[in-house]
Amino acid sequence: FSPTAAFSVHSALAPRSFPPRSLLLLRAPETLERFCAAAAAAAMDSAASLLEAYRRDRRRLLGFLLSSAGGRAVDLSRVDLDAVSADYALDCVASGAQFDASEATRRYFDDRRYPIMTSSPSGNSYFLLSRPEGSGSPPKKVAPDIGPEPPAEENSSRARKHSDSFEVAVNIQGASYVLKDLNLANTSPQHAKEMDLLSLGLPRLNAELSDDDLRETAYEVLLASLFVSGKLYFAEEKREKKPKFLKGLRSKTEGSNSAPQMENYYTHHLDLIRVQMEISESMDTLAKRALRRIGSKMVQGQLDVPCISLQLLSSVGKFDFPTERLRVQWQRRQANVLEELLLFSASRECSMSETLRIVLSKLKNTEDWVVSVPDGRIEVLTIIERYNTRLSAAPKKFGLKGETYHWTQSYHFNSRLYEKLLSSVFDMLEDGQLVEEADEILETMKLTWPILGITQKLHDALYAWALFQKFAQTGEILLLKQTDLQIQKLKLHNNVREAELYIDSFVCSVEGFGSNGTLNLVDSALLKINMWCHRQLKNYHLYFSQANCSIFESMLNLVLLTAANLTDDDEEAMLIGTSLGSTPESTLIHILVVRSIQAAYKNALISADGQSKAEFKHPLILLASELKLLVEKECSAFSPVLHKYYPEAGRVALTVFHLLYGQQLELFLEGSDHSESLKEILGASNSFELCIAQKLYSMYGEAAGSSLSNFLKPYMIDRFSSPIILQWLHAQHENVLEWTKRTIEIEDWEPLSVHRKLATSMVEVFRIVEETIDQFFNSSLPLDIVHLRSLLIGITSSLQVYLLHMENQQVSRATLLPVAPVLTRYAESVNPFAKRKLIEPAVREEKVANKLNNLTVPKLCVKLNTLQYIRDQLDTIEEGIKQSWVDVQSAVGLLDYLSCMTSEGATSKSSPSDESIDELFTIFDDVRRTAVNITDTILNFIGTRAVFWDMRDLLLFSLYRTSVESARMEIFIPTIEQAVNPNLGYLDMFSQ
Repeated sequence: FSPTAAFSVHSALAPRSFPPRSLLLLRAPETLERFCAAAAAAAMDSAASLLEAYRRDRRRLLGFLLSSAGGRAVDLSRVDLDAVSADYALDCVASGAQFDASEATRRYFDDRRYPIMTSSPSGNSYFLLSRPEGSGSPPKKVAPDIGPEPPAEENSSRARKHSDSFEVAVNIQGASYVLKDLNLANTSPQHAKEMDLLSLGLPRLNAELSDDDLRETAYEVLLASLFVSGKLYFAEEKREKKPKFLKGLRSKTEGSNSAPQMENYYTHHLDLIRVQMEISESMDTLAKRALRRIGSKMVQGQLDVPCISLQLLSSVGKFDFPTERLRVQWQRRQANVLEELLLFSASRECSMSETLRIVLSKLKNTEDWVVSVPDGRIEVLTIIERYNTRLSAAPKKFGLKGETYHWTQSYHFNSRLYEKLLSSVFDMLEDGQLVEEADEILETMKLTWPILGITQKLHDALYAWALFQKFAQTGEILLLKQTDLQIQKLKLHNNVREAELYIDSFVCSVEGFGSNGTLNLVDSALLKINMWCHRQLKNYHLYFSQANCSIFESMLNLVLLTAANLTDDDEEAMLIGTSLGSTPESTLIHILVVRSIQAAYKNALISADGQSKAEFKHPLILLASELKLLVEKECSAFSPVLHKYYPEAGRVALTVFHLLYGQQLELFLEGSDHSESLKEILGASNSFELCIAQKLYSMYGEAAGSSLSNFLKPYMIDRFSSPIILQWLHAQHENVLEWTKRTIEIEDWEPLSVHRKLATSMVEVFRIVEETIDQFFNSSLPLDIVHLRSLLIGITSSLQVYLLHMENQQVSRATLLPVAPVLTRYAESVNPFAKRKLIEPAVREEKVANKLNNLTVPKLCVKLNTLQYIRDQLDTIEEGIKQSWVDVQSAVGLLDYLSCMTSEGATSKSSPSDESIDELFTIFDDVRRTAVNITDTILNFIGTRAVFWDMRDLLLFSLYRTSVESARMEIFIPTIEQAVNPNLGYLDMFSQ
């Protein structure tokens, strides 16, 4: 609170002592209510009592301060201290000025219109109606002027260059339209519903009448109609006679006047309406007592709202109200009602209008009204009644039965009252639900028709409007279906000419579908309902989902029902126009589909642009992903519903999606410098186009003929992607080949593990090959047989290099065989008596010897396992590539299907046959043959090495040493088995 205000209190009231909280109580009740609201959040049970305690203490403190204001006592018995400005009271005490109750009340209401200011010297501190904690303190310096943007940083030039063409999409054909609905797209659906909930366009009220005033007046009209129709009556409660000495005592349930007792069929319904309209029991009792003889106030057998107000003013006294504040509010309401109906709504000048203005000002002055003599009050009411009688005597415009002057001149007021009455059918405890007695309540409302000038058609229109308003607030589908039924009933009315002219006199201002003008109340209600639903459906991707698809369908029915005789200029600027001969229903749905997708596309553009800066991806890649989600949502949730009314709805939606993204992709490709992200962009674009083609085929099959096919322009991704794929394959082949050479050079031919006795290098080579294959088929780019051939050649080249290295590591088995002795070289031509030469042992080269040392039997077994692994993995890779190629061919078929739709059934290019694909894989046979040959070489080498190298000391050098019997092979077989069997453990089962 204001420190200066606290100091003023202390200075003015220095001799007096106040408790510390007294300073808090001097603030306006509005501040106290905020303070108590905070306390209520912590303890809801004690909130009401706390608020009442502070109000009571405030009244006591103000009464104490004002008891001697101005140097003399002030009579506060008739002053509503809750409506007295605390600042004004403090000023009177500090300055010694005379206290003026009317000025204090005026200051109080004036202060409520603005935020509560403090009296700080800076003058810039005030209390906000909202909660400022979330936004922090205000800025301390002035915002800079809008000038030229600073130059972009060098490291961000690439990202900005990528997004330049992307930002252009905001203004491309079909997307620029969404700018007029940009605020709607950027707000939440709930906020947009509240923002778009339009009024009927009735003329505004000139008098100061709030919604509460209209609600209480509507209830009084209902009571009067019940009394006049004889449906309700009241009987005075019979009191028992009491002895004289007990006459002064009164039970707690008895008041100063006997309470009326209702004994009628309408008792339950009326009590329910009272609760629904939030009318207190005291005001209900007061109105019933005052209106029970309302029939005597009827003018020429007719009753109107001014008559009801006059009856209330003449029958209710000051002491009938529990508080003075209620009396003041009630009297001002009655005066404002009379002012609105008799002064502002008069269609012609009357000689008594100035007199009426004067007497109404007296009626508004509640203080003078109370202190005036009864004869003066009667005179004022008589003048008003005479003026109303004069207006009611005016000739009837339409000659309807029971027509009154106020039917036509006060239709804006009467319609608002009837809306308040209709609101009682909604359960106040269960939001969005109708009470069980809704039909009985509506039947009771009909009794007010002669007073308010309501006809059956007007009732149906206003009730449909009330139902729809409640639906827009709660989203309850039952209310939307009830609105649909009510409008169907409204369409069945065929009124006579006089009744139609009477309804046409209910003029409402409308703004919709590009035109401003006036309509009657019925057409205005239908138009406003249609406008609200139309706005939602023109962006149904934002407002609806799979969960509330039933609301989407009901709203679509409502739009089609209320769209008769309403024009829409949207079709002139359509991205895709409707075909000739389309029905109005299909044209409307066509417009809704196109506009909704354009709005959803605009949102996706904005979202992709924002995400690209955070995820460092090109916006087109993210846009394609966003659009694929929208396509799935469109085909699963909306197209099945729209198809019932417009079979081409799905085709229209997919065509618009394809066209909008195609325009953006074309802008990128025209200005692209073939950046590093081009491959990913083309892949995302091709994936999106395949999604569109797949959805079209699933919806319409081979039936490709349609006028919309002219808008399907294939992206032709293969023109840009084919050289990129070949370049990528060439680079991958070089990488794999380099890695293969590197890993084979460092291979020591030790087993990979106990269970897998393979070479680690071969496992790594196949891992890289499989990654290359996966990247090849997961690129989402269109592939052809040239790309497949290049892939197979690269795989074959790497494996051939690996096998060649294995083959070069081998040593010829001839180097292991010993030189044959001379004796074994006998021939007939040889002279047996020639001198025999000594056998000189051959000395092996050091390189060959090193190779032999490395070619141990365990390592040779690992090589055998590796060769078998190559053959098996080659079979697996071949099978996987063939299966992936089948998927590629199906994607190619979808793209051909899309091309056929565009070219009106032209034949697509032929796809390669299975025989030609099988011929490509014959290149793997060369690898298999090489692996088999190396395997045979190693097998032959293992036996030779075991005998002539590993067992040379044991076997060869012991031959021919002693006798022939000791040199037989049977003796050495156990030794050979003992040497060979342990090495068999290095062979896998398939190698064995």
